[in-house]
Amino acid sequence: MSAEVTSVKDRSDDVLARRAGLGDRSSFAEIFDRHGAALYRYAVRMLNGDHQSAEDAVQETMTKAWLKLDRFRGDSSLRTWLFRLVANECIDSLRRRRPIVVGDDLISVLSREAAPGPHDVASVLELQEALDKALLELPWRQRAAWMLREVEDLSYAEIAEVLDTSLAVVRGQLHRARATLAIRMAQWR
Repeated sequence: MSAEVTSVKDRSDDVLARRAGLGDRSSFAEIFDRHGAALYRYAVRMLNGDHQSAEDAVQETMTKAWLKLDRFRGDSSLRTWLFRLVANECIDSLRRRRPIVVGDDLISVLSREAAPGPHDVASVLELQEALDKALLELPWRQRAAWMLREVEDLSYAEIAEVLDTSLAVVRGQLHRARATLAIRMAQWR
């Protein structure tokens, strides 16, 4: 049995996708092991830190992947295809949500929290929190493009495919996202 597990781990994504499309559960489990964490990281950030909704989005993505892998043509990489599925789930999740009314009291609290004092600069946790808040301020497509490039290391072409847009739009979204983040994160340099 361990020889089967080892051989599954050594297979390429394309082979795993074909085998999973034919109903091979161990191949599908390996696909999840390889890509599940990245899909979850992406979903959490795209769903404004809502871990439960991110889990739901990844679960729905993997369910759809299992059901549709037999029709996966391989026009893109399996990883890109999975990110496209989770991006669609995140968009659908955000559409289903009711908007939250934000009062002036909440905005002033967030403003105070976004400006930590010099004694907090050394804290890695606070740096992560500041980055999370800065990312939440980005428009959805800019945040998506930045996450896919900087965290998940997808190419511009793969990002364009995931976001169903052109390379020029991806470049523009990344440029604007980086510029905004540079301003928001300037205190951490």
